Amino acid sequence: MKSAVRRLAAVPVGILLLSSPAEPAAAAGSTAILTAPGAVSTSLLGSPGGAIPLLGSPGGSTALLTPPGGGSAVLERMRRDVAAVTGAADVPCWRDLTIKSTANGRYVSAEIGWNGGDHAALRARAATPGKWEKFLVCRDAGTGVTKIRAQANNEFVSAELDYAGARYGMLRAQAEKVGGWERFYSNGAPGGQFSFYTKDTKRWVAAETGFTGRLYGVLRARATSVSAEETFVW
Repeated sequence: MKSAVRRLAAVPVGILLLSSPAEPAAAAGSTAILTAPGAVSTSLLGSPGGAIPLLGSPGGSTALLTPPGGGSAVLERMRRDVAAVTGAADVPCWRDLTIKSTANGRYVSAEIGWNGGDHAALRARAATPGKWEKFLVCRDAGTGVTKIRAQANNEFVSAELDYAGARYGMLRAQAEKVGGWERFYSNGAPGGQFSFYTKDTKRWVAAETGFTGRLYGVLRARATSVSAEETFVW
């Protein structure tokens, strides 16, 4: 069952990140290219929909940077929504993006096959990426405002802040619309390492590699500082 959609309060542009919003240098070998609106790049040749692959990015990511107007209707709506919140003239968006935990080297999966309150929980548990490990991401470089949507079920990722115990802050791809629990801030663009946290609690997302059984590697927004469990590559 899906959680109720929460309404997002207005977020002032320029809200401070817990970590500096400045973009870190891309990981060695990354050739991700950001193309200005209206610009033409020879890198677009042969890429579906004009998308630019992140060639050589960490973990062999197949993420495609999609220029404005070149994405699906869903992705372009995400782009406009982030721009409306941040006031940015252009918001970079990616499709087929994978997220890999540095704590265990596993890709993040949306557990679409699970039922009930754990349906579509995000877990760092896959050795290789498949359709459950692909995401749409739109991120404003100036503020770090980030939207994440699972391609497997086309739902936005939420932090379940009304859960208790070991499931508190669990990330699930379960929301049709974006509210406060679906708003994230990240400190690095796709093509390298990053950490991210929730708007409502300012808690960093961690991959729970110390858990066992069903919840091994589950992603939770619960950390007040960043270590290996809170560091990912996309």
